[in-house]
Amino acid sequence: MTVLYFILLIGVLIFVHEMGHFLFAKLFDVKVHKFSLGFGPRLAGFRKGETEYVIAWVPLGGFVKMLGEDPNDEIKPEDQGRAFHQKPLWQRYIVVLAGPAFNLIFPIFIYFVFFAAQTHTVPSVIGKVFAGQPAAEAGLLPGDKIVQIEGKTIRYWEELQSSISDSPGQPIRITIERDGQRFDRLITPQEQISRNRLDMEERVGRIGISPRFELAQIGISDPGSQGARAGLRTGDLVTAVNGVRVERWSQLQKILDHNRGESLRIAYLRPGRSVSHFFDLRGLAPRVTVVDPEPRRDGGKVRYETGLHSAEFFVRDVEKGSPADKIGMRPGDRVVGFNGKPLKYWETILLTLDAKKDATHSISWIAYGGKEITGSFKLSQHTYVDEYRQKQKRYVFGAQNRILWKGAEPVAIESRFSTAASKSIRKTGEIVGVMAIAFVQLFRGAIPRDTIGGPLMLYYTAGVAAEKGWDHFLWMMALISINLGILNLLPIPILDGGHIMFFTIEAVKRRPLSLRAREIASYVGLVLLISLMVFAFKNDIVRYWFK
Repeated sequence: MTVLYFILLIGVLIFVHEMGHFLFAKLFDVKVHKFSLGFGPRLAGFRKGETEYVIAWVPLGGFVKMLGEDPNDEIKPEDQGRAFHQKPLWQRYIVVLAGPAFNLIFPIFIYFVFFAAQTHTVPSVIGKVFAGQPAAEAGLLPGDKIVQIEGKTIRYWEELQSSISDSPGQPIRITIERDGQRFDRLITPQEQISRNRLDMEERVGRIGISPRFELAQIGISDPGSQGARAGLRTGDLVTAVNGVRVERWSQLQKILDHNRGESLRIAYLRPGRSVSHFFDLRGLAPRVTVVDPEPRRDGGKVRYETGLHSAEFFVRDVEKGSPADKIGMRPGDRVVGFNGKPLKYWETILLTLDAKKDATHSISWIAYGGKEITGSFKLSQHTYVDEYRQKQKRYVFGAQNRILWKGAEPVAIESRFSTAASKSIRKTGEIVGVMAIAFVQLFRGAIPRDTIGGPLMLYYTAGVAAEKGWDHFLWMMALISINLGILNLLPIPILDGGHIMFFTIEAVKRRPLSLRAREIASYVGLVLLISLMVFAFKNDIVRYWFK
């Protein structure tokens, strides 16, 4: 079956590419002798009018043979003006450019199918506001709905996130809807460093909001605390306190902070652990316990302690051999500080590690029943081979929390097809940009050259993607189509980019390059292309035959 998937993958992409050349050649009345999918001997085909349509035995390319492409072509009197080289320069530009352009446009249609199939999405409703961040300072609250940014209507969280991310350090006017009332706030997103898919730094804006909020899930680090004595454990989910329903951790925290010694009758669920290691609440019966807060003097004030903390700060898993494991962190530890500052949100760790992968960090935690410990670490870098046999880098800290969370109910997507069209164009543009940078980085040596692959890589990729499902197969087809389009635009003679380079020289000099110069350039381009193919094939052999 892998052979069929490979032929389907390559065949569709070649067809799309050559169809671009073919359609515009016909549009400009260039005589087309042959439209071929594949090289070598003819496998099947037919002739219609002046053009022969062929499927050849070697499915590793294709071509559109036009009159006048070869300088030695004989041009009959009735075909005068229909040869490719006789056409105006702008028409030749378009005919050559159309092939790669079709490969770059084709993914838009693939992504459109995916996005159009989505009927609901996350609304622009704030689930959590991070203290000390721009949104909190501007008075935004959980439950607020952001309806406009700089006068542009915002309906979905994705739109909200994109607008804020694109405006680091720039004041933006945000319109908020709360309890049926609308008001504006001028907020300046903080500039933060993030890493893109090529592990390159990029600056993004953040205002400190999230579409989801933590449920009232607790953690306990002191076995002698009042909560522990009442039978509560880390991971328990509080559902009510003194008969009042509780959903968010922030609600429970408010109750605990305002308590003045009154007994707390706590209803809770104790999640089990499913096979997937996520909490499972199905079929659980509620439990009830009473916690009597213990008064403790803090300076001149009296605080009433229960020993209950947010489960957000408790380590659930520690990867063996990871930096977290080596400094002594264990499941059940409560993280209290990071890089010398009290930890307010677990996201602080994630964002900092993402931005500063090579730095040394410090983290403080309290072991169950123990004292505060501080350790220093650097992320460890691991190279692994993914399911496509491609080398990937992974930066590891090793300590993870896992908590229950919730967000606003998904809403129906308005104007679903126009939204899908917009998103598919934006998605294609984003990937084209990333891949274009990747090509530059590859030639600069910033990306290892052993990532270059050839036919065997495409063959293996097609099989793996198809086994995962048609959605993965089509997604991979879109990526390879973009890759093929950019590759063909490289200014290498015999590729489309080489022809475009010749046409550009012709436009500047106002006359075409000499036949001799084009022949020499074509030989050089052929040598470069063959060298690249040999190098890619060598990588394929090492990657798939010797591992």
